[in-house]
Amino acid sequence: MSAYVIVEATVLDAESRNRYASQVEPLFREFGAEVIAFGPWQVLSGEPAFDNGMIIRFPDDETALAWYQSPAYQSLLEIRAVALDCRFRLVSERRRPEDSHERIPLEGS
Repeated sequence: MSAYVIVEATVLDAESRNRYASQVEPLFREFGAEVIAFGPWQVLSGEPAFDNGMIIRFPDDETALAWYQSPAYQSLLEIRAVALDCRFRLVSERRRPEDSHERIPLEGS
């Protein structure tokens, strides 16, 4: 099943952000990733920590981790640090059967 990298970010330097974006986009394609949502966050509850968000879909967890740990992506971390204050998280897709009455776990699992 698909895996999703959730990115929370605040732009620190627009020029560096553009340089980072131009180099990371080809890596998304190389690893079969697709940006499915991006833009300013609309906070529904709680205090905002970052201004913008992005959701990137990968074919699976292993591919998402391979992308993040790849030498090509790791070489962009210095540019990213200048460009963005950010947090990256990985979550795996899970589906419940339609007839399931199982609760959605909000912790652990």
